[in-house]
Amino acid sequence: MNAIILLLTLAGFTVVAVMRVLDPLLPVVAAEFGVTVGATAVIVAAFALPYGLCQLVYGPLGDRVGKLRVITSTLLLTAVFIFLSGFAHSVAQLAVLRFLTAITCAATVPLTMAFIADGVDYNSRQGAIGRYMGGIILGQIMGAGIGAILVDLIGWRAIFWCFGVMNGLVAMTLKWGAKNFTLPTPTQVSLRTSLGRYVEIARDPKARDVLTAAFIEGFYLFAGVIFIGPMLHQRHGLSMVMVGVFLIFLGLGSLLYSLIVRWLVHTLGQWVMVQVGGAFMALAFIILGIAKIWWLCAPVLVMLGFGIYLMHNTLQTLATELAPGARGTAVSLFAFVIFVGQGLGALLFGWLIDYAGYALAFEVNGVALGLLGLWLRGSRSLAAH
Repeated sequence: MNAIILLLTLAGFTVVAVMRVLDPLLPVVAAEFGVTVGATAVIVAAFALPYGLCQLVYGPLGDRVGKLRVITSTLLLTAVFIFLSGFAHSVAQLAVLRFLTAITCAATVPLTMAFIADGVDYNSRQGAIGRYMGGIILGQIMGAGIGAILVDLIGWRAIFWCFGVMNGLVAMTLKWGAKNFTLPTPTQVSLRTSLGRYVEIARDPKARDVLTAAFIEGFYLFAGVIFIGPMLHQRHGLSMVMVGVFLIFLGLGSLLYSLIVRWLVHTLGQWVMVQVGGAFMALAFIILGIAKIWWLCAPVLVMLGFGIYLMHNTLQTLATELAPGARGTAVSLFAFVIFVGQGLGALLFGWLIDYAGYALAFEVNGVALGLLGLWLRGSRSLAAH
């Protein structure tokens, strides 16, 4: 089991890195194709929207035919589409290939979480999931940070080729490892039953609070984070290498949270964590929007990364309790809402940045996330915990 989890962690690392790799490269892609950075937001939406929609499909499919089988089957296709992305000759072509990449890679992370929960006893589960999440966070850091650093050395196309080969090697190794692993018997769940669970969860007032917060978080936070790299490059004139270094600071804030999360939950509790997280994110986006000194962005990004997980991890925890008898379905619905929000938010903020600039877009983000923290503090979902 440990060997399979290690391989799944490598798969999660590569998938999340691929999700984030394009964020800081948008100015480079825009320049090559002769469009504005805002116009490249369609590439972001082309990934986020299908990734979110597929969450509703892969959860029941994993239950029906086996989670590991679905992961291994889709991961090799992911590698092919990532590799082909390096040959795109227009924004439209790259958007289509990112769309196909999203469809195939959407199964990996959520089904791995469910696979670990199925196969690891409760006393050991937190450690196993914690190690897996370490790989996910590292993928976020490496995807955005290292991608920006490498673009000046090998170009954005070669980055996709490298990630495509890496995904292919991981996919083949995982498929080989799965042959020697005894798969659990899949649960036969009908499509009608699965859809009924989604409707049942969405009707719960407490669930609606969490799902509404998830949509707002995706729309403002995760869409806004995409444009931090382009802002550093265009407003402050930083090289892509320096942009990559600065985006690593964002990941360091997330890592700091993971190191002290137990202390935070015990000392602050969920009520205070979401409020402080909202305040940190609000302050960070507002400072990023108005800052004239480039080096000031480094500590602000650490604060933003820390604030993101104060709120996001709390929402994730609440999502696992929306339907204790169908946690996989609840988490899939939660992820679906976030990525739909991100896709729509990216389109809006791409337009806003082109017509009003980064300052206004980031300030809108800051105010919205600060208000979200205040609203969540008094929501029915947190009151129940």
